[in-house]
Amino acid sequence: MDPGLTIVLLGNTGVGKSASGNTILGRPAFESRQSLTPVTRQISEATETVFGKQVSVVDTPGILGSERQIQTWCQELRGSGRETLFLLLFSVGRFTKEQGKVLVAAHRVLGPQDFNRCFLLFTRGDALEGQALEDFILEDEDTAASCSTFSDRYHLFNNQIGGREQVRELLEKTGHLRAQNPPQAGVLQSVRLEEVRLVLLGPPGGGKSSSGNTILGSDQFESDCGFNPVSTESVSRFATAGGRQVTVVDSPGITAGSVSPEQLSKEIMKSIKEASPGPHALVLVLRLGSISSADIALFKNLKQLLRGQVWRHSMVLFTHGDKLGGQSIEGLIRSNSHVSELVSMCGGRYCVFDNKRRIRQQVRTFLSKIDEMVSANGGQHYTEEMFRRAQRGRVYRALASVWKTLKQHKYWFLGTLSVGLLMYAFRTYNPQITLSEPGSEFLP
Repeated sequence: MDPGLTIVLLGNTGVGKSASGNTILGRPAFESRQSLTPVTRQISEATETVFGKQVSVVDTPGILGSERQIQTWCQELRGSGRETLFLLLFSVGRFTKEQGKVLVAAHRVLGPQDFNRCFLLFTRGDALEGQALEDFILEDEDTAASCSTFSDRYHLFNNQIGGREQVRELLEKTGHLRAQNPPQAGVLQSVRLEEVRLVLLGPPGGGKSSSGNTILGSDQFESDCGFNPVSTESVSRFATAGGRQVTVVDSPGITAGSVSPEQLSKEIMKSIKEASPGPHALVLVLRLGSISSADIALFKNLKQLLRGQVWRHSMVLFTHGDKLGGQSIEGLIRSNSHVSELVSMCGGRYCVFDNKRRIRQQVRTFLSKIDEMVSANGGQHYTEEMFRRAQRGRVYRALASVWKTLKQHKYWFLGTLSVGLLMYAFRTYNPQITLSEPGSEFLP
C-alpha cells in the first residue's frame, strides 16, 4: 500500500505557501489572500490524492516569527517515520536580506541532513513573463549563490494559473512520482545514461578545467584565468552528478602552432584512452568573445583530424556565459562563420556555462543534451578504433594526394614506388589496417 507523502511548506510570511499548498492539492484547502498581516498563524495540514498518491500538505506560519514552533513540529514529524518532502519557498524577485535570514532559519529548523534534501520552490512564476527560471537566477549574484546551496534542487510554481503539470514535474523531480512516458511505436526512445564519460578539448584559456569542475560539482582540476595551459597532460576525474557517475577527462590546452597534426592526434588518442572504454561525448570548449587567428587555425586542424563518426559524438561548450549580457547566443554563433561551421559540424549541439556561478541546472541541461546525442547514436559511445580508422583514412588521403601529383607530372613509376614504400611502412606499424579503409580507393 502507498504509504503516502507529507510535503512541508517553509518560508516567510507572504511568500505564497498557502497558495502553493492549494496548487499541489488541486483544491482551496488553505486560506490564501493578499494581506498586510500574516494569514497563516498556526501549522495546518490537508490531504488529497494527487496523481494516484496520497499527499498531505503542511502549511506553516512565517518561519522568522515561528521558528521554535516549526522546529518542534518537524522533530515530531521525523519521529513518525512518514515519507517527507521539505520545500523552502521564495517568491520571484531580487534576493533580499530577509531571504538570507530565512535560509539560516530553515537550516536551524531542519538540521544539516534534512536541509540537504530540501527543495527550493520559487513562487509567482507569472512575474517572469516567459523568462527561463535559470536566466532569472543567473541575473542576480545573491540569488545564484543561494541556489547553488540547493544544487539542482529547485522548481517554479505559477499559482495564478494553477495547472497540474507543474505539480507533476515537482513530484517527478523530487523522486516521489515515477515519470510516465509510454513508448511510442516508431519513435526513438531517449537514453538516460547511468555513467557518462566526457573528453574536454580546446585551446588554453578556454575554460576546460573550470568547466570540468562545474560538471563534477567540486574543484577537482587545477584552473586559473591565464592563457597558458593549466593541464599539461590528460587527467580524468569522476564524481556523482544528478544521481549518476560522471567521468571528465581534461586534456591539455591545444593551439595550432604549438603542436603538429600528428602530435595533436596522439594527444586526442590519449584523452580517449583515459575515458576507456570510450567517451560518450567529445566536448569542444570555447570561450565566448573574440575568436583569434590561432583558434581559427585550430578549427581547421580539428576538421582534418576529426573525421567520420566523431562529429556524431561531439558538441560545443561555450564558457564565460556571464559575458552574454542580454545578447542571444544564437546570434553570436551566426555572427562568426568559423564558429557557426563548427557548431553545424557538431549537429547544431551546443551549451553555455557560467563557471563563476556553478548553478547545477546548467549541468543538468548539459547532461540532458548528452543523453539526447547518445540516444541519436543508438546508445553507443565513441571508441579508440573509430578514431584510429579516421586517422588511417587521413594518412591514405595524404598518400593519394602525393601519388596523384606525381602521376600528373608523368612520374608514374616513381610515384607508385614511393607511395608503395610509404604504405608498406605504414602498414607495418599499423597491422590492423585493411584495404577497405576510407581513402584507400584512391591509391594504386
